[in-house]
Amino acid sequence: MTQQDVPKPSQAARHCSGLVRRVLTITFALLILGLMTWAYAAGVPLASDRYGLLAFGLYGAFLSAHLVAQSLFAYLEHRRVAAAARRAAARGPPEAATARSVALTISAYQEDPAYLRQCLVSARALVYPRARLRVLMVVDGNRAEDLYMVDMFREVFADEDPATYVWDGNYHQPWEPAAAGAAGEGAYREVEAEDPGRLAVEALVKTRRCVCVAQRWGGKREVMYTAFKALGDSVDYVQVCDSDTRLDPMALLELVRVLDEDPRVGAVGGDVRILNPLDSWVSFLSSLRYWVAFNVERACQSYFHCVSCISGPLGLYRNNLLQQFLEAWYNQKFLGTHCTFGDDRHLTNRMLSMGYATK
Repeated sequence: MTQQDVPKPSQAARHCSGLVRRVLTITFALLILGLMTWAYAAGVPLASDRYGLLAFGLYGAFLSAHLVAQSLFAYLEHRRVAAAARRAAARGPPEAATARSVALTISAYQEDPAYLRQCLVSARALVYPRARLRVLMVVDGNRAEDLYMVDMFREVFADEDPATYVWDGNYHQPWEPAAAGAAGEGAYREVEAEDPGRLAVEALVKTRRCVCVAQRWGGKREVMYTAFKALGDSVDYVQVCDSDTRLDPMALLELVRVLDEDPRVGAVGGDVRILNPLDSWVSFLSSLRYWVAFNVERACQSYFHCVSCISGPLGLYRNNLLQQFLEAWYNQKFLGTHCTFGDDRHLTNRMLSMGYATK
């Protein structure tokens, strides 16, 4: 099956499905809100101690039922994923001739050198046919103090003939001919119609396997946009990753298998954990929160094929779909202000809005 063979829900089906979901969601929310308001106003406890110091009310019962339901569906999803993993292991790894082409995109900004090295080394260790995998790191900043990340990329991928490029601009703050030329005022000079930096970046990304680009600062969404835009339609899948993420060697292979097996799935995420859970109370509590978020909440959502957020540190998208909403994703606004955060959740919402599942 080629990338163009992926079935796409009709416009009428997406509209009808979206309308039904909205009605059911709003009705359910209003029902719960009404029950909670009534229980609070009436002061009706389901159980309490003799002196009324401790009580278990309708709100507590609802939260408990919600947790039990989440845990049940999360358990069922874990079983389904484990069964799929066993089937995939029996088939063995994909051959280079038939494997989908993937681009691993890494977003970097003034990263701790130790974390960045771990990220790059783990990217090298990914189990996937080398001929079908590209690595693209985009650094948010092109000043002298940012270039250590470019040097580290060149060092880690030294045997892969890496390409690096320092771009004076970015896609939305392009190179300005007036600033680049040395001609005096009133002198004749030719003005290039295309930003030479953009052309150089796109040429490198589409012809070299390992590329690192350092561009003018613009925020994480600008960095991700550069990676997606420069790749264009040159790969089947795009994996997103942060520069402080250490990837499991099997991570990419497992993500690819999900998209390969079900053409209705547009994006898939993985289990994200804290690297240093025992360093402090904050990191320990964060690790607990991450475990619940990924192993209970999103596992439950995955059972119903609608994970609400494919987390930025580990996610894989169908590139042909991503390219369709790339501009709308970048230009997201809230109350007239351009959004600079929530990039991963908005990517997920865009995928869901097209009628595709997320896992």
